[in-house]
Amino acid sequence: MTELVAEGLDYKDVAAFGYHAERWNFVEGEAMTGIIAKLNKEQSRYVLSLHSSRVVWRTLLFYPGATLVRVTDLAWRPAGMTLYFVGLRGQYRRLDGSRRLLQFLNDKIPLKLTPQNVADYLRFYSYFVRSHGRPFLLVDTMEDLGHFIKPLTAEQQDAAKAALHPITITSETADGFELSATVRYANALFDCRFSVSPTGAVRMLEEKEIPLGLPGYLGQSDATAWA
Repeated sequence: MTELVAEGLDYKDVAAFGYHAERWNFVEGEAMTGIIAKLNKEQSRYVLSLHSSRVVWRTLLFYPGATLVRVTDLAWRPAGMTLYFVGLRGQYRRLDGSRRLLQFLNDKIPLKLTPQNVADYLRFYSYFVRSHGRPFLLVDTMEDLGHFIKPLTAEQQDAAKAALHPITITSETADGFELSATVRYANALFDCRFSVSPTGAVRMLEEKEIPLGLPGYLGQSDATAWA
């Protein structure tokens, strides 16, 4: 049975695999040859190998007809290289961490938000618009937190569990949605409130840091969220 994350890679590496989603589909056989060729053609910064890459994809309900593609090339050392692309009608754009690219996608695909998919869109947006190369993780459960340099103490685990809650829609109007979520960025947790407009613009309305005294994020220095 093919595993979603290849042997030797760590699914709890949230920088690479922190965008959690159900119903990933594998690309295998002749389809692999075609999609690797297209991904290499669409972007020239990273050369992906057909023989050492693992490719999965899933639909994005808020982008009708579009797919999210994740490719991990194990030839890149030490821990492989993972890239994400959005595909539509045979063309692919690499998600590069910029807000500008998502704004472009929202205009071109176009975006379709509903009460059923807006939470997934907010998770998508937060993960793929990055600050200093780091994702903003919307954390529902302890499994979503990812790794820390030092294991959490029992007290820290209890405090984190008490702070976490699912993404929740708190308001829906003609101007869009408001949602609340727990966010991890760097070594900190935040209780946040967001607005999401019908065109996909995301704004953080309120943030409150949850003082847990968590250890550093993958050995990197502190950074202020939403800077």
